[in-house]
Amino acid sequence: MRRLLAAVCLLFAPAVVEEAAAQDPSEEAPVLSPPRLIRFVEAEYPTEAAAAGREASVVLELTVAADGAVSDVRVVEGAGDGFDEAAQAAVERFGFEPATRNGEAVPARFRYRYVFELADPEPEPEPVDAPPPTGNLEGTVLATDDTPIVGAEVILTSADQTLARRALTEEGGTFRFEGLPPGSYEVRLRAAEYGDVVQTEEVRSDEVTGLTYRMAPLQSDEDENTYSAVAVIDPPPREVTRRTLSRETLTRIPGTRGDALRAIEILPGVARPPFGSGQLVIRGSAPGDSQVFLDGVPLPQLYHFGGLTSVINSRMLERIDFFPGNYSPRYGRKMGGIIEVGTRDPRTDGVHGVAELSVIDVSLLAEFPMGERASGAFSLRRSLIDVVFDNFVPDSVGVTAAPVYYDYQGWITWRPTDRDRVRVLAYGASDRFAINLEDSLADDPGVRGNLDLTSRFNFLQLGWDRQVSRRTELDVDFQSGPIDLEFGLGDLIKFDLRLWQTYGRLEVRHRPTSRVRLIAGADIFVSPFDLTYTGPAITQGEGDVGGGGTLNSMDIGAPLVVNSTAFRPGFYVESDMRLLEPWQVVLGARLDYASEIDQFAFDPRLVSLVEVYPGLKVKMGVGMFSQPPEFQESVETLGNTDLEWIHSAHFGGGLDWTPTEGIQLGVEGFYKRLWNRVVSTQGGVPPRFENEGIGRIYGMEVSARIDPTGRRFFGYLSYTLSRSERLDHPDDSDDQWRLFDFDQTHIFTLTGVYRLPRGWEIGGTLRLVSGNPYTPIAGSTTDPTYEAYIPVNGRVNSRRNPLFNRLDIRISKDWIFDGWKLALFLDIQNVYNRQNQEGLIFNYDYTQSVTITGLPIIPALGFRGEL
Repeated sequence: MRRLLAAVCLLFAPAVVEEAAAQDPSEEAPVLSPPRLIRFVEAEYPTEAAAAGREASVVLELTVAADGAVSDVRVVEGAGDGFDEAAQAAVERFGFEPATRNGEAVPARFRYRYVFELADPEPEPEPVDAPPPTGNLEGTVLATDDTPIVGAEVILTSADQTLARRALTEEGGTFRFEGLPPGSYEVRLRAAEYGDVVQTEEVRSDEVTGLTYRMAPLQSDEDENTYSAVAVIDPPPREVTRRTLSRETLTRIPGTRGDALRAIEILPGVARPPFGSGQLVIRGSAPGDSQVFLDGVPLPQLYHFGGLTSVINSRMLERIDFFPGNYSPRYGRKMGGIIEVGTRDPRTDGVHGVAELSVIDVSLLAEFPMGERASGAFSLRRSLIDVVFDNFVPDSVGVTAAPVYYDYQGWITWRPTDRDRVRVLAYGASDRFAINLEDSLADDPGVRGNLDLTSRFNFLQLGWDRQVSRRTELDVDFQSGPIDLEFGLGDLIKFDLRLWQTYGRLEVRHRPTSRVRLIAGADIFVSPFDLTYTGPAITQGEGDVGGGGTLNSMDIGAPLVVNSTAFRPGFYVESDMRLLEPWQVVLGARLDYASEIDQFAFDPRLVSLVEVYPGLKVKMGVGMFSQPPEFQESVETLGNTDLEWIHSAHFGGGLDWTPTEGIQLGVEGFYKRLWNRVVSTQGGVPPRFENEGIGRIYGMEVSARIDPTGRRFFGYLSYTLSRSERLDHPDDSDDQWRLFDFDQTHIFTLTGVYRLPRGWEIGGTLRLVSGNPYTPIAGSTTDPTYEAYIPVNGRVNSRRNPLFNRLDIRISKDWIFDGWKLALFLDIQNVYNRQNQEGLIFNYDYTQSVTITGLPIIPALGFRGEL
């Protein structure tokens, strides 16, 4: 006979204490205490649903009166088949210690999820001559101020998952489990406003294991009068380094205007992108070597032009995972770093909206339920920079620009059963950036007229997640849509790329035992494209400087038209094993094929993690990573169809230490070897490109994160010491190792945010970064045919721009009204107006130069309203 397990978890532990929202902002903030569950009643499992083997969860809205009794219960998300009535009947008999305001009992209203789950029958024990004596486990659950927590749920699960028990803490916060077979057990604590705590304990024969747990209260990021409990349980790590920051943390980073994806730059290993590029440079790799994934599918573009804003609304993000190296074989065709952006489901508890206006852009987000099992959301954003752009460009740049961008997203989430989730996402973005070059600043007589750059994409993404069984999960993702890229430089260069990109992934995860997890998957990338190009021959690969000559002196041939299709399937397997505690080994491999070069690439990978001391982990990893050449390098007529895969070997190791809750420290060393890099042939002779280049990248990363639970302060420090070098033609005795174009020796970031009373918050971010290297100009020669001067380059990347330094400050104030919230924020980038050198621009004969400086002080004042 199947055993009933009624698991209970709080969605939003006491949400709003009545009368608190009406507080006068000028008054001192009240001392609030949420309700505390002291009597739990187990619901009766519906007979027909139990016979059918159906499980479900019911979300209810409870009102607890000042005397602690449940005065009202309303079903918010029902499940039918008798579950709604059973859950409501049980919750009506719950007993609470009432909420208090300044020590006085007050009513409270919050949401509660009641989970009905049928546990698998416990297997018959194998006959043994004499079972080992059992042991007992008992404990006390206290708050950080040593106050007993009554009514906390304690769930005990054996390591082999064959035994599970549940209890509620009694008076004094005590609990007890008796008659336990000796071995390791997972103890999970759940308590209203305290969230989840998970620990592993050992039970020995004929012994009583006594424990004391302390749980810190959680307070939401929205308001001091709102309590929430959110628990996120990470899967076992599949990479040496996985740095995860929540959206709530990232949207508070100064200098980002609340854009969570902009805050990626504070993480160790992430270099500062060149002025206005918005590119991702991870651990000394080229921007094109890294990839951003959105809900498991490649995202073609992370930032709008200039990198001021990302293309996805941050308030729909759930988390951002950053893998700088040695990542899972789930990610292929790239050899730099990986960023995985996960979006959350739209809210189902009513209509919600956020409208934001600043001097940079204006945006709108709306969320709404769509029946009992579905919800939807949409987001729109449009730039305002074209209206106020004159305030942002320094006179030294000497150009007039008018960037315009917009983006949109639309989500629908549907849960047809308790085991299935279906997601639909339609999203897109458009950017147009036009520069009118002034004749007085153009050192090349061929550079006249407009420089136009336009990009746009529109995608439809479908996802299906299914819990096939207790041990098996299935994920299916699919995305398809067009990408357009246009570039023009006067009448000399015209580049028009139009492609239709389709991507699909299927992944199966199975856990045959509690110590082994097996993963297998396949993904496919298909992209028909049309390319039209007019201009000089493309002979420049990654990091190459190229020869001299003015643009109008180069041979501009007839327009080239290329029609082709890229077909890139991939297959991967992975095994996550914990055969010897506390040692974890992850083995994986990936096989990829690229049709444009008709070649395969095989990449084995290994990760090892050992917890040598509670909270202290030692990690290491080694792996192969491969990447196909760019389309323009391998396509017929423009490049070399005989090119091969580009390869990189990653080596890394380090320590992660959590000395106490809320403090995380880490240090890691890394080395990457590159070979088969695509470089230009010497002299640019056909076939123009070849796999002759090599490279090496090595360094160290240090990070410290302070984010204590329930505290007002958040801080993050990161420092990267690295060296990224390239050698283009190893067989040429005159060729020497040179710095990579994006090499930055020192990258230091310090950020801190402090929440003040009455809805105020202030924070700052300081960044110190080595300047990018550049190639000096030693002089010039004259081109008599075109009456122009041709620069004579010095040693490649032998000089650096000065140290970049910038301080950003963010100040915000929130007002809470009845049912909605208003926020005013001031985000100031480059507070002390540092004139950071980004490069040099020369006069017509290269005898004089003018410094190109980065963005000046940018005070972004904005308003945000939330419903």
